[in-house]
Amino acid sequence: MRYKPENMYLAGIIPGPSEPSGDELNHFLDPMVDDMVESWERGIHCSRTALHASGRVTRSIIAFLVCDLPAARKAAQLAGPTSHFYCTACHCWHRSTCGRTDIQSEDWGLKDKNEVRRYAELWKNAGTSVERNKLFASHGVRWSTLWRLSYWDPSRQIVVDTMHCLLEGLAHAHFREFLGLTADSANRKLDAIPAFEYPFLDVDLNKPREFNEKDIRVVKSIHSLLTEAVADLEGDDPQLIEDHVADLERRLSSKKVACLRFVSVGLGIGPEVMHPGKKVYKVHWVRSLLGWRRTQPFAPELSKSRIATPEVMRRIADVIKTTDAPSFVRSVPYNFGETKAGTIKADEWRTLTTVYIPIALVSLWGEGSVHRNSDIAASRRAILDHTMSLVSAIHIVCLRSMTTDRADAYRTYMVNWVRDLQVILPHARHRTNGHMALHVWDYLQLFGPVRSWWCFPYERLIGQLQRLPSNHIFGQQESTLLRSYIKAAKLKYWLNRPSCPPVFREVKWLFDRFVSPSINANPSDVSEGHPMPPPIKEVIPEDLRQLIQVQRAALHARILHEGSIYTRDSTHVGNSLILYYPGGLRSVEPTPGTIKYIFETERGVCFAVRHHLPSHSHTDPFRHYPHFPAHLYSSALAEHLTIVMPEWVVSHFARWNFSPQHIVAVSLSRVRPEVLSDKSR
Repeated sequence: MRYKPENMYLAGIIPGPSEPSGDELNHFLDPMVDDMVESWERGIHCSRTALHASGRVTRSIIAFLVCDLPAARKAAQLAGPTSHFYCTACHCWHRSTCGRTDIQSEDWGLKDKNEVRRYAELWKNAGTSVERNKLFASHGVRWSTLWRLSYWDPSRQIVVDTMHCLLEGLAHAHFREFLGLTADSANRKLDAIPAFEYPFLDVDLNKPREFNEKDIRVVKSIHSLLTEAVADLEGDDPQLIEDHVADLERRLSSKKVACLRFVSVGLGIGPEVMHPGKKVYKVHWVRSLLGWRRTQPFAPELSKSRIATPEVMRRIADVIKTTDAPSFVRSVPYNFGETKAGTIKADEWRTLTTVYIPIALVSLWGEGSVHRNSDIAASRRAILDHTMSLVSAIHIVCLRSMTTDRADAYRTYMVNWVRDLQVILPHARHRTNGHMALHVWDYLQLFGPVRSWWCFPYERLIGQLQRLPSNHIFGQQESTLLRSYIKAAKLKYWLNRPSCPPVFREVKWLFDRFVSPSINANPSDVSEGHPMPPPIKEVIPEDLRQLIQVQRAALHARILHEGSIYTRDSTHVGNSLILYYPGGLRSVEPTPGTIKYIFETERGVCFAVRHHLPSHSHTDPFRHYPHFPAHLYSSALAEHLTIVMPEWVVSHFARWNFSPQHIVAVSLSRVRPEVLSDKSR
């Protein structure tokens, strides 16, 4: 409710074309802070409220500041996230400590607001800009107009926005940069990664007199050939190695003999000749280099080998294309990883991270997967376990409800991910987002589920403002957008009033859909108000007749129940996939099934469901990840139908064919994800 346009207060729009720099933002915040100071210290008298006809005095505060890391630092006049003062919450300092996970250290304690205020006042009272610059360099604090609020505490009120930090930050970095899940990375030739590094004799520093620039380039090319990795080599494959050596011999034979001799001498090896004093030809230098090459590695270390292969990208694309999911699950690009897929948005990263990518990676690298050798299997399993730590943390933090145990589990997963990042992926580098993600635990304790304080509704509000028509003249555009937004909000408020004429209320859902899309805290919520098709009174099919023992009944194609759309499988497969308590017994684990019929009797609307049978022939690789709510079932459905009341349904689920005999079911419950987390089986 708080995120509906008619309930949001748009205080102002900062004029362009560029962002305010330094402490200039204080001037734009001053009018709002003036109002908030008066609202807190003196209070505002409302002439009438719903519960107080004679009015009452109210007091208001700014509860927290929610935005991405750079904007938060600018609003609070603190040093940026790439500085040594990278954290607004704790005392950790210097960029080199971004990867710290010793969360029990006193450095992780929240900063004292009085100390930060003192630094801000020192900067404010400084006499010269030089003195201010020195103070800012020493403490990372400027004066902010927010300090006029007596309760202002930046360490507790500048929350870490999980949309930017986890989804657009860490998820993007982990999958795109660290794992390299892009088409370019997957299709890159393996020989771009050398099999090993070697300190060859530097030809630039030891150039023979007779060498010219072309000879220097030839020597360097020989160095590259000698360190080149065997393409597609995983483990020990003698045939691939011999083919590589034969190709290397051919390519070395095309090089100048003087250059071959220079490289060989630099390696401390001589020509392979049968008798001393015999004339040395190019073939002898080539053979000596080939002999040396056989003593060196033919493939890079597993930590340096390519993780994203064409097979991995094809599997991710297949999971995205073939997974059956409800209509409220936002679509993501089928060509994920390709340049033409465009920029992945935060909500798409949430879907990819909590549904599609984990399914694909577990199917490729999880327990029971097949690899060329045990070293590769162990390496991929370690990468998978590390990845699932981030996946599990993101899944927990996106839930609609939060408990102390869940918050602790989130922090444990994030500590594991940050701690093992450079152990599992040595090429990865720690960044401020990783540190700030650990502080999300503090704000879960203070403010509860992140849906109350993430940026999704505000980003959508910005998008709505950008779509409003204007003359695009800076100085006029801002006031035009502000007035247009206020008019639209007032119109929505009027349409919701009982006094609104019925003819307008009938088409309100069209207005909401096409004129002013709902600004909702949950980016994947389905909108209510869609008219449902009327039931069809018809002769019921034989299998349903045997179940309910009547000849005629009202059959539905779909229904809307408590905000969720349910359909029969012939109408929409994804919306027919439900997790339900058998017999309504909440003491048993929910069962996945598909709705075949939706019928209505005197008892009300019911579902006729065929459930998936348990899997007994395959080890469930998802059981190792208790906070990723997926489970393996048989692809076979029960032959008989079962009556399920809508009240017994826990949530929808996503379904992917794990194998010809098995499916994986991923719970889409945002309240009770543990319904499929019985990993003991």
